[in-house]
Amino acid sequence: MLPSEPLASPAAASFDAPLDMLTTCHQKVLRFCAQLEKLPGYLDTHGITPTVVTTLEGVLRYFDVAGPLHHADEERDLFPLLAQRAPDSQPLLTEIAIEHITLEGMWSRLREQLQAVNAGEAQALDVHLSQAFVQRYRAHIDHEENQLLPLAHQLLSADELEQIGDTMSARRRD
Repeated sequence: MLPSEPLASPAAASFDAPLDMLTTCHQKVLRFCAQLEKLPGYLDTHGITPTVVTTLEGVLRYFDVAGPLHHADEERDLFPLLAQRAPDSQPLLTEIAIEHITLEGMWSRLREQLQAVNAGEAQALDVHLSQAFVQRYRAHIDHEENQLLPLAHQLLSADELEQIGDTMSARRRD
């Protein structure tokens, strides 16, 4: 069965604590990755069911909308401040930006397959692509949570974090 554990509570993080918000986004990505991981086997066994359609719609919506916003939060708001405060962090920031580009390219290919299944035009997914996307995203989140976010916690002031949170919030209102 496809996983259906609830997402983190909306009260768990807010734009008042933008680094916690980024972590909450990571938790959501991991939930969708768990669904993607199980999806090929579920499709093989059950075919396209209402559960599959609901899962696909959620995955597509998240990675089409929230995923790009999350990357923008990091690249436009967090990275410039970290680069300014710790110029030696630039290699880390570049690595993570390249990871974003790689994930976006993988998502583009996987998205086409998910849309075809959702439209009833295909009955299966490329297991290798979906597994590679899941593994790459998990490694990316690990990279950010073990290197990027601790650095941000260490270097950024309360005022800078407030500024990031305000910008993140505004991005979602646009």
